[in-house]
Parts: sequence; C-alpha cells; structure tokens
Amino acid sequence: MMTCVNCGNNSAQLYKRMVGGKESTLCLCPACYRKLYPEGDAIDLFTQFLGNTGGRRSKACPSCGTTLGDFRKTGLVGCAECYDAFRDDLLPSIRYIQRDVVHRGKQPNEFAGTKYDMVRELVQEQARVRLELDKAMLDEDFRRAKELKARLRQIEANLMLAGRSS
Repeated sequence: MMTCVNCGNNSAQLYKRMVGGKESTLCLCPACYRKLYPEGDAIDLFTQFLGNTGGRRSKACPSCGTTLGDFRKTGLVGCAECYDAFRDDLLPSIRYIQRDVVHRGKQPNEFAGTKYDMVRELVQEQARVRLELDKAMLDEDFRRAKELKARLRQIEANLMLAGRSS
C-alpha cells in the first residue's frame, strides 16, 4: 500500500499530470490531490488550450504583477513579494516539492571559523615575511634572507595543507 507523499498518513493513488510539457506522476491521497490541485485536470486542460482561467480572475502580485495563473503555468514566481501574495496557494506546492516549507540551506561546519582565522593569519604572516625578505635582499643580508625563504616555504606548505582539508 502506498502512502501519500504530502501528508504521509493516507493511502495514496497515482495521478498523472502534465507539468511544463512533461508528464509527471504524483503519489497522493485524494484529499491532498484536491487540496494541491483544486481546479482539477479538466480545468487544467481548458486553461492550457484557451490560455485563460475560465473567466475567473486570478490573484496578482501587487509588486510585480505576476498572476497565480502565471505561477501555475510556469512554476515560477516573479519576485520575492509573490511569496507573500500567493502564500496560501504556494505552501502546498513547496511542501510537495521540497518536503518542507522552511529553508534549511547548507551551513558551515563547526571548524570553519577557526580554519578561516588560521588561513587569514598565515596569509598576513606570508605578506610580512615577503616584505622582510625584500628588505634583507636590499640590505644584502643573505643569511637573514635564507632564513626568511625557509619560513616562507613553511607558511606556503601550511597554506596548502589548510586548502586540502576543506
């Protein structure tokens, strides 16, 4: 027995719909299908052929003018304000596609800040050592220049190691 991917509770049926010119199969219970697609398949076919909403006025975003019909045809909103204007209509679709309505994007791991600070300090030290090396060469202090070159190689090796561990 299949369960509904939207509510996760009820037994589901397979529904086929045309989305962006491609056939899509949905596994939903009848209640969720009616909630997500209140207009039904027959109205979808007529609106695709007639290019209108069957005489109904479609909601429009006050900011960009994108209509709810535009969203249903393309799956795209026109601006950030559309999310507020079409909130009740978008939430079921977003929940179906992303399994949640809260964005949980990637987050840096707990050591990212420490690593960034370490790399920044190494780069600053590298710049300082290069300046000292230039000064040592101008002063013809070759013993000091040799020590600074060794220190520079060490800093560059540490930077390479820090870059690999990401």
